[in-house]
Amino acid sequence: MSYLKNHQVFASKSLDQTQAFLAEMNSIDEFDLLGKKATADISIQAASLADIDLLGASFGPDRVTIKAPATEDNDLFLLFVNRGHGKVKHGGQEFEVSAKQGMMRNMRIPMNAIEDNFAALGAKLPVDTLRKHAFALTGQDVFRNDLVFDTALDLTSPGGAHVSNTLHYIANALDGPLHDTKNGVILKELRDVLLTNILMLLPNSYSEILHDRPSGIAMPRQVKRARDYIHEHAEHSIQLVDLLAHVGCGYRTLQVGFNETFGMAPMAYVKMVRLNRAHNELLAAAPGTTIASVARKWGFVHAGRFAQSYTLHFGVSPSATLNRRR
Repeated sequence: MSYLKNHQVFASKSLDQTQAFLAEMNSIDEFDLLGKKATADISIQAASLADIDLLGASFGPDRVTIKAPATEDNDLFLLFVNRGHGKVKHGGQEFEVSAKQGMMRNMRIPMNAIEDNFAALGAKLPVDTLRKHAFALTGQDVFRNDLVFDTALDLTSPGGAHVSNTLHYIANALDGPLHDTKNGVILKELRDVLLTNILMLLPNSYSEILHDRPSGIAMPRQVKRARDYIHEHAEHSIQLVDLLAHVGCGYRTLQVGFNETFGMAPMAYVKMVRLNRAHNELLAAAPGTTIASVARKWGFVHAGRFAQSYTLHFGVSPSATLNRRR
C-alpha cells in the first residue's frame, strides 16, 4: 500500500534525474542501482504536520545502495518499512530494517544502506520539538540534553507496533479527509498524538522519567541550578559539595528536591547524564576509539563498573555498541 500518494514531489524512471533530485534535497548524496538489469522507478512524497515533516519513498523493485550525509540540524528521522527490506550502517551499528524492525536515525550521523524492493514512510523529528513535548507531558523542564533513542526499533513489540500504526494512520488522514486542510488545530492534535506515542512507547533516555514522574510538579530553584550546573560541567569532576556550594542550600534540601523532581539523588542524576554522554560518543565513535577512553572522559575510572552501569541503563554493553561500528 502506498502512503501520501496525494503529496508526491518527485517521480522518475531516470537514475540521473533521481540522483540530481536527491542531491538537491541534501538527503542522499550517493544513490545507485545494483545489478546489470536493475531499473529505476522512484517516487518521493512529502507532507507537513505542523513542525514535523512526513516523507514517503519508493525505490522500485530492484536493489539500490544509498549514502546519506550527516546534517548540521539536530533532528531524528523515524522510519518504517512498508515493502521490502534493507541493511543499514549507522553510528557504529549494522542492522536490518523491515516490516518487523524500524529505525530512529540521528541525522547528525551519516548512514549507508542497501535496500531491496524498498518502500518506506518516515517522519523528520526536531529534537527540540521532542524535548518541548516531554516538558508538556511532565510539567518539568528536566530534558535539556541527552535525548537518545534505540536506533533499531522492534515493531513486533506492542509499543513499536502502535507508533508505526499511528504514523500510517496520520499519513492516510493527510491523504484522505485532511488533504489540503488548513486547520492548524487538527494538525497540531495529530502531531501531539504522534509525539506522545514516540516518547512514551519507543525506548529512549527519557523513558523512566516520563513513565514514573507525575505531571505538574514545579522544579525548585535549587534543583534547576544544580541541574544546569551538572549539564554544563558533566565532563569535569563534580562532587556533592560542589553542587551544594553552587546552589547555596543544604544537603537535605537538594536531596529531597532531586528525589521529588527526578526520582533520584543528585549524584545518581550526574551518573545518568554522564552515561548518556558516553552513549552518544560511542554511537558516533571514530575508528580507534576505546571504551576506556570514553569512560574516563565522562568520569568512570573503573571499566568494569562502567560497563555494568551502561548495560543496565541502555540494555546493551558498551563493547557491543562500539563493535558494531562499520
